[in-house]
Amino acid sequence: MSAAEWAVRQVARLGRRRSSGTRRLAGLRSGAAIDRDDRGVPTVRAADEEDLYFALGHAQATDRLWQMDVLRRRAAGTLSAVLGPALVEEDTRWRRLALTRVSLASLALTDERTRANLEAFSAGVNAIAGSRWWLPPEFVLLRYRPAPWTPLDSVLIVKQLGFELGLNLRHEVFRGQDMDAGLAAHLRVPRYPADGPVTVRAHGGPAGPAGELPEPSRVWLQDLLDGERTIGSNAWAIAGERTASGAPLLANDPHVTFTQPSLWYQVGLRLDDHAGYGVTVPGIPGLIAGSSRDLAWGITNSWADTQDLAVDPPPASWREDGVVEVRGGDPVPVTAEGGDGWVAFGEGSGLFWSGCTPSEEIGACQRMWRAESYGEFREVLRSFGVPVLNVVVAGRDGTIAVKTAGRVPDRVPGSGLAPAAFESVAASWRGFVPFDALPESVNPAEGYLVSANHKLLPDGASPDLGGDWMPPYRAERIEELIDTTPKATADDCARWQSDDLNGRARLLLPLLLRSAPTTPAGTTCHALLSAWDCHDRADAAAPLVFARLMLALADTWLGQLAATAPDLVLQVDHLVRTPEALEALGLPPLADVVATSLDEIGEELTEVFGPPSSWRYGTAHRILDPHPLGRGGAALRAVFCTPPTPVNGSSQTVGLMAATREGHVVEGAPWRMVAELTPAGPRVRDVLRHGASGHPASPHYDDQTARHSRGELPPVPCPPEGGNTLTLLPRGPRA
Repeated sequence: MSAAEWAVRQVARLGRRRSSGTRRLAGLRSGAAIDRDDRGVPTVRAADEEDLYFALGHAQATDRLWQMDVLRRRAAGTLSAVLGPALVEEDTRWRRLALTRVSLASLALTDERTRANLEAFSAGVNAIAGSRWWLPPEFVLLRYRPAPWTPLDSVLIVKQLGFELGLNLRHEVFRGQDMDAGLAAHLRVPRYPADGPVTVRAHGGPAGPAGELPEPSRVWLQDLLDGERTIGSNAWAIAGERTASGAPLLANDPHVTFTQPSLWYQVGLRLDDHAGYGVTVPGIPGLIAGSSRDLAWGITNSWADTQDLAVDPPPASWREDGVVEVRGGDPVPVTAEGGDGWVAFGEGSGLFWSGCTPSEEIGACQRMWRAESYGEFREVLRSFGVPVLNVVVAGRDGTIAVKTAGRVPDRVPGSGLAPAAFESVAASWRGFVPFDALPESVNPAEGYLVSANHKLLPDGASPDLGGDWMPPYRAERIEELIDTTPKATADDCARWQSDDLNGRARLLLPLLLRSAPTTPAGTTCHALLSAWDCHDRADAAAPLVFARLMLALADTWLGQLAATAPDLVLQVDHLVRTPEALEALGLPPLADVVATSLDEIGEELTEVFGPPSSWRYGTAHRILDPHPLGRGGAALRAVFCTPPTPVNGSSQTVGLMAATREGHVVEGAPWRMVAELTPAGPRVRDVLRHGASGHPASPHYDDQTARHSRGELPPVPCPPEGGNTLTLLPRGPRA
């Protein structure tokens, strides 16, 4: 161990808190308790609702205070003040979105009960944040102290997540580029396959004909052109008639960027006769997904279009000037401005986004886990603005349902695919789709529901939700697994969450193999693909060849645009399956490109990895788990970062492991949950990559990773087992 690593490890021991005993804290009414199981996961108990949220804030800050500070700073555009000039552009972007402005307006809409709980949560956080001697090591290493937590910080985090999950802007920016006229005609049209599955098979009435794609204006927002993104999730519910136990099953594995610690935070809540368990995001009080006594619910990103880019906006009706403070650098001026429902975004453009309108989703996280029926749960979802989610629900009474929740513009059908004139975009935003008109399915005849970011409604159904969807392969595979299993079990669902069958490969390989490579290395690649069972396993060579082949096809046909196309998979797959499209565009035929590409791939893999017997998908396909301080040198990486982990799966498998072009796995499902809604109550099992704590010296910093990698979901002990209870007692009145 180097001297630098030894020194960092000594600092890393700072800030660890006791998980048992008694503490007296100002701000409590009657008191609360925090029980921790053998994974360090807290269950918060209280007889008073505000005390419950005070204790929840205390638990979150104990485990994740620095992460909470990073999340609020990112949303507020103040990371540069502690992390330096490298974050100035990111801070400037978030400040221009004016998230603080809309968050303040949203906070003003909350009812008295929600606001009181937010205040109590903040007081619980500040019982840790205000401690001089118990701050996590990141604060010590960076030499700063956190500002007091406020309700605004919690709302800011929600709004920032809402913007991150609204991905249509990337499609519009891409389609707004100057490009070859022939390719433009192809790439500016969404390519979800006509025979692909939909989430809700029957809903609403006709939407009317799609409008013509507007001629895009020249828009250059290069920071948004970073290629395909896969932020999404899987969730499914199976009715009791199709399960071995006769009780409904719900599975959820929400996909986010892999980080250390994870974005998700496991927690249990107990208030009077109400109990819930699931996950939230550090800084947000309540539960985002999980299970209560009567219901289990999971979330997926709906991918409904909530963002439209407008060129040549009129003069703004409001303006806010400020500066981005920069550690080690000069302050950078920044201006946010906009109008009703839009903000200035980029040079000569305005962004319409549903998150520009205040909304009260922060309160829904406090109420979802206390709903006792689907009808009651559904009413809670009415307050959602952003993000727009598909919420899949299973009830102890046998109900299964999926409901889209959030604000979706009631736009002119077919609009919003590319940047358009401001007047046109403003006219197309005719308010928001009423909550009751958003997609919903309750107890479908199939006996199951699947939501995997695929197309929400059939062609011609209303309302118009946009045209950009994730490829259908995950949804098709989940439906196949359910349909071919006579009576599903919780074990089945847990195993399916790590399923590594590549549906894209299964569809396209018969077409790709109609080629004849000319070199021994290319012939070896062809033979590997011919013998492949289409499972993306870390110890196999064929999935490595297939991944490189699909990139080679994209690069050959699309050139530089392949690196920035946000719907690259669907566009390339359409070309593979449609020879006439290749011919019309004057592109090389499939068999020729495959043959040449396999020859080149074989030589490249031999040069990098050695002979074919040593090729392994997992050698190149690994989770990196970045921590913000991991970029600071080997000593910091050794303390804060888990070593890279080879994994099965890809972006087109149910066990999603989305990688960069270099093979670095950056997105997937850190948290997986399966719940069985028995008459006696829910049986819940889950796993979280890394663990409950964000403190590198904690035994729970990385204690769940091995189980996560093996696809294991241990039962959640209820009540918690482990014997660690921290009792919080009042010390004087709440300030």
